[in-house]
Amino acid sequence: MSLPQVRLQPFYPGQFGVAGSDVQRGLRWESQGIVLYVDENHPGVADAGDGTNPEQPLASIQTAITRLTNFATALGTSLEGSVIVVAGEATIAETVIIPATAPAHCIIRGMGMSGIDAPTWTAATAAGTALTIRQEGWTVEGFRFVTGAAGTSVRLEWVPASGFIANRTLIRNNFFDGAWAGLYGINLVGAPFDVWIVNNEFREYRRADTTAHAIITTDSTEANAYMCVVRNNLFWENENHIGSLGDIRGFNLSVFQGNTFHEGVLIAATRMLDLRGGTRGENIVTGNVFCGDYSNAGGYWANAANPGNWVGNIAEDVAEVTVADNGWTIAPPA
Repeated sequence: MSLPQVRLQPFYPGQFGVAGSDVQRGLRWESQGIVLYVDENHPGVADAGDGTNPEQPLASIQTAITRLTNFATALGTSLEGSVIVVAGEATIAETVIIPATAPAHCIIRGMGMSGIDAPTWTAATAAGTALTIRQEGWTVEGFRFVTGAAGTSVRLEWVPASGFIANRTLIRNNFFDGAWAGLYGINLVGAPFDVWIVNNEFREYRRADTTAHAIITTDSTEANAYMCVVRNNLFWENENHIGSLGDIRGFNLSVFQGNTFHEGVLIAATRMLDLRGGTRGENIVTGNVFCGDYSNAGGYWANAANPGNWVGNIAEDVAEVTVADNGWTIAPPA
């Protein structure tokens, strides 16, 4: 088991008479957390180290998560608010799992520029999953996820019987690249709630059999995804943008706002925004840009029993009775 580092941090060396200046956890983002560094290209990379020194970073994200979990056990504290910093030039080829035993409410942050210049993250195998989250409150930001053939980039699991609780996950400012072969960008399994998916781009998820999705819910054995927020994302050139496996596992009481759904040019979208499967429905869909045919035939579906609010979106299909002459939606698609 890894032990907490005990050296003085070069950033803030201990000073006589200054209480707390030699705290062994050193530089931190929040009072309870620590900062760990990952950069497999750094000349001083040391995967056997503790990872708290940016000049001796770890080689893998999974090692950083293990270190963080062991530190929390050794220190007898939660270490919530910890940050795993991934270098901007990093090329991650790794299958990572955040276990339910890891500290909650931590961050994995890619430090490159946003979009295609962010550090790249693929799974260790083409059909694998790059990141599986089973703990609450984690934030993932600043990566270019390249999804392998038949693979998944991010999987969120809420399975109480197994202790998996990926609730309150925040996925923001990432670029999800299906690379013309990826299966899923984000897969919600079980019924994670309070998940925020914000300011991401999803493109080129295609399996040539209409199974690929930018965002999908695949298992609602426990319940349905609940009180989630999908806001300010760009969806284009995907076989399906948002849907569910078998069209029966949709969202409940969730918000879809400020997103752009393109019908595709090289890859035609079958499902644009499909919310059919929720047991309760009542989703709020407003402020989005809906390209193409605003109807069920065009890939837009509300929950049948409780369609919720689909007012105030911009749709070019003014021929529909559900769209006003000025292009604003006034009712759910039919």
